Amino acid sequence: MPIKSILLHMANDEQHADRLHRGIELAKRFDAHLEILYIATPVTMPAGITGRGASYAYLAEATAIAHEKADEVEHEVRRHCADVTYSFRVEEGDHVTLLARRTPFVDLAVVSQSHPANLEDRVRLQIPDQLPMQAACPTIVLPWERRTPTSGKHTLIAWKNTREAGRAVRDAIPFLSDAEAVTVLTIERPGKPDPSGAEICDYLSKHDVNVTLRNNINDNDSSVGEIILQVAGELDCDALVMGAYGHSRLRELIIGGVTRHILGHMDLPVLMSH
Repeated sequence: MPIKSILLHMANDEQHADRLHRGIELAKRFDAHLEILYIATPVTMPAGITGRGASYAYLAEATAIAHEKADEVEHEVRRHCADVTYSFRVEEGDHVTLLARRTPFVDLAVVSQSHPANLEDRVRLQIPDQLPMQAACPTIVLPWERRTPTSGKHTLIAWKNTREAGRAVRDAIPFLSDAEAVTVLTIERPGKPDPSGAEICDYLSKHDVNVTLRNNINDNDSSVGEIILQVAGELDCDALVMGAYGHSRLRELIIGGVTRHILGHMDLPVLMSH
């Protein structure tokens, strides 16, 4: 399906300019409408703040500052979006919930990876990079620190014959068709070959994707997520496509181990579908 509408997460955070740049780049590439949702509710709170009153006071002040910043961000958007159609809206609330509500009406969402440092000195109130687990559309998660400035020339597909991975591949076809090279990575146990890797390569070839297959044998119980990122670096890939794995238990989101590792250690843009 062609990409004609893109949901872009904006907030008063250090990565908003990078997301805006990437969102505009994608809107121009696909001639798509850019729907910018600025959420004023803070994403983090200093760990040293204790007590309900102190927390409430901090959140109220941080939200007011974010609303003031919204005007500045909107001017920035207007300045850079002269060549694309866009909308800009400001809301308050849970970031993932607000974004997820819009995903049935767009073709792609763009968020940023959570900074690992925040886990040490900040209390995470919202975790936007968990959006792939709840989104009705594919989500691109941008890394906090990118290993390479390019994106999409050589894409790695972390393949497993599952519904999530199959959906991610289909969702990524508009990107894969333009890539100079695509590598499908399967990670197999010794003596248990996975024939579906060759089958997904054949499927992509029918879509005129320049694809090759790579089989890795995991014979020492290495982390699958670690292997994926290691291969991406070895092949100098600048984008990753994978399924997002997890489930809900008593309304609590439980993220799968591979997905958690990628979100915590990624250094390249990742397109995820659940």
